[in-house]
Amino acid sequence: MFADTYSEFEFLAEFSGEPGQYWPRYRAHAQQLFQAQGACMLLQAVAEGVRVLSQDSAQSARRIIESGVVPELAKMSDGAVHEWMEDLLVIGLPTVAGPKLWLVLLGAAVTSTEEPLRELRLLAESYQSRRREQRTGDQVLGLSEVLDLGVTLGESADFSTAALRLCHRVAAQFVAARVSLGWIEGGVLRLKATSHGGRINPASQEAEAMVRVMEESADQNNEVAYPAIAESQAIDREHKVFSQQHQGAVVLSIPIRDATTHEAIGVLSLERSVEDGVWGNTEMERLRLAADLVVARLSDLNDSSGWWGKRMWRATRSKASGLLGTEHTGWKLASLVLFVSLLLLVLIRVEHKVRAPFLLKTDAAALATAPFAGYIDEVRYHLGDVVKKGQVLVTLDRRDLLLEESNAVAGLDKNEREARAYEAEGKLAEALMAKSSMRQDEAKLAIIRHRLAMTEIRAPFDGVVVEGDLRERLSSPVQVGERLFKVVQIHDLTGQLQIDERDIGYLSQGLSGEFAFASRPGDRFEVKIERFEPVAEVRQEGNVFVLRVDVLGEPQEWWRPGMSGVCKLNAGKASLLWIIAHRTVETVRMWLWL
Repeated sequence: MFADTYSEFEFLAEFSGEPGQYWPRYRAHAQQLFQAQGACMLLQAVAEGVRVLSQDSAQSARRIIESGVVPELAKMSDGAVHEWMEDLLVIGLPTVAGPKLWLVLLGAAVTSTEEPLRELRLLAESYQSRRREQRTGDQVLGLSEVLDLGVTLGESADFSTAALRLCHRVAAQFVAARVSLGWIEGGVLRLKATSHGGRINPASQEAEAMVRVMEESADQNNEVAYPAIAESQAIDREHKVFSQQHQGAVVLSIPIRDATTHEAIGVLSLERSVEDGVWGNTEMERLRLAADLVVARLSDLNDSSGWWGKRMWRATRSKASGLLGTEHTGWKLASLVLFVSLLLLVLIRVEHKVRAPFLLKTDAAALATAPFAGYIDEVRYHLGDVVKKGQVLVTLDRRDLLLEESNAVAGLDKNEREARAYEAEGKLAEALMAKSSMRQDEAKLAIIRHRLAMTEIRAPFDGVVVEGDLRERLSSPVQVGERLFKVVQIHDLTGQLQIDERDIGYLSQGLSGEFAFASRPGDRFEVKIERFEPVAEVRQEGNVFVLRVDVLGEPQEWWRPGMSGVCKLNAGKASLLWIIAHRTVETVRMWLWL
């Protein structure tokens, strides 16, 4: 028996495993040393008070609790030995910066307790020292791994790459079959990456099951494991279902908390087979440290990812969370923006502008026609040329008229000589006939010379040639009255607008506005309403009223009658809301007959 006790002492003196395996054997060894009928170890838990850590039987634990010793433990000094009633021996075990620990023996048979107490205290102190050293070594190793993980994420340029690297590194360091990362966007947790890689289908049953597991951890903002870690109070229903559906997989979820609000913004879930062992407190602490280290980098990468509108919305919502709170920030911000926008739309009054097509016109136009039948001899100006008053536009062939002029001059000279000869001879009748013929020749010569002058067709005023391109008609015949050119003035121009009948009620004579040509939309010119046409014109797109406006200021050299554009007339001040919605309101009122 002594050899068995000694071998048990050696085991306990060298054991450095989990407390759940050590303290039951420690309690049994103590019971054997004191030859006690029963033994129970009690632990002072902060949240639960004193609870049973290990017991030899339920009857012994019930008897010890019913004795009333438990409430008195807090009054007892650490490391002391107390006798309670006749058959209870309470031993305070030494602890280092941890919860208090007591060994309660029932019916101890030994008479001297000095040697057994020294042995038990030595075993308790040595075990706690070994565990403290082990935890220190694990923390140093975990810190090194976590720092390597932080460096790896620091080299990532985008959120997707960082999430995938995080899953791969965690899977390798913690011997996990699969690691998945979920991130909360707009209040919804979405699966972002897994250590298996590849594109994730969010509609797949596997992804939906993993999201439910992550949501269970995010909703509680707490670490959740299945099988549950000792002393954990977290709800693990979804983790249990997931484990049962995946051949008893061991699952652990760690919430990734925002550094400012400490709210869960993501979840890291790890899976491994049951053969690799359950998750322990040490691994959970290392994962907690890793999550706290990488959250800032992941959050920054997530905020800088996506299209610019999404990034701007994230930044705005983040800044507004300080004023509006962290819950439903987006809806609160959207409601506030909508309210402010409506208020501004009602209060801000601007100029209501009526828009209409614009056409530049002029009333000063002249047609250059052929004065008589003939042939085109020379064309001096072409379509679009600017001409001055009196400049020759086109000349007709003069050769036939010049021959007729020569014949007429010759006949006139002949009749004049004959008239003088008859007067000298005293033949008065013949002289009168010769003078009559001479007057006919003079009239004919005047007609011919008038027609010669009309062979040069001149510009009636300063203007622009807008019709007539005779460059290909040289030497071609023309008929009397045939149109050759159209010349218009570029002064005293007016504008013609086509106003929709729905807008005609907002306009009146004397209102001003601006117009711009389609060829030069950047230039603006002022106009003023001159008069309305009294009758609407029926067009395919609806009824319109023709409106004439005066163009104010000096006309530009590049203006040409017939040029088109858009005119906006000032119809008075109105609120922005009315300007935006009045057309829709009028249409609805017509439909509903309000």
